[in-house]
Amino acid sequence: MKKFLFAIAISALLLSCQKLTTSQLNREVRKSMRETFIKEGQIGVSIVNLTLVHEEGNYYTGVVRLRYDGGTYDHAVNVVYDGDSFAWEILD
Repeated sequence: MKKFLFAIAISALLLSCQKLTTSQLNREVRKSMRETFIKEGQIGVSIVNLTLVHEEGNYYTGVVRLRYDGGTYDHAVNVVYDGDSFAWEILD
């Protein structure tokens, strides 16, 4: 079940020309994570919370709280967002 945490999960999403706020990006990343978990067959994984902070430039960091295997676990998250698309990665 944890194997997906070691892999990079990337989602390219074409967005409007207007740059998203951090809270809007948070919602889009959360949606992308849910879609990726379903696509990869990780139906027992749910997102409890996701918090992103803009670091600098195109880089955001944060914490995602996931529920799986009967527990709740926090993992670091990295997001790169260039104003048009984003990529996210859950770290162990």
